[in-house]
Amino acid sequence: MPSGSKINVKRISSNTENVNQTTDKIQAFEKQQWHLADIEHYGGPVDLRKKHYKFFTETDSGDITGILDLMIEGNVACIENLLVGSEYRKMGIGKNLVETAEEFAKEQKASKIWLETNEGWGAEQFYKKLAYQITGVHEKHIMQQTGLIFTKFF
Repeated sequence: MPSGSKINVKRISSNTENVNQTTDKIQAFEKQQWHLADIEHYGGPVDLRKKHYKFFTETDSGDITGILDLMIEGNVACIENLLVGSEYRKMGIGKNLVETAEEFAKEQKASKIWLETNEGWGAEQFYKKLAYQITGVHEKHIMQQTGLIFTKFF
């Protein structure tokens, strides 16, 4: 960096003037620098692009009963969302979705799967029964609630 140069912090959003030109510059920087960082940290290039998958269950008549959003980044899987319709709870749908996502994650060479839920939402016992362990706590997290991080190692 030239002597006397100043570094400025900038922010862009979709309504920023010249957003496409700026985004192109940022993408070129990221491509070059992440490649160098991968070599430095992992000994070579690594594909850490986030891959998103959706699993769902439905009745014979086609009504959706539950969904699970899974994200895999490198060798780590994350359950981003699990939602079972209120009238379909306690029927094994959530368990089926989680177990299906786990098997898929293993096929993709994931070494663990993790998720976050909030304390007191009733999900703690559900995940413990599926052999997940509490591996972290987020105090005063979203809406000032306590977030619990659950992890299962494969």
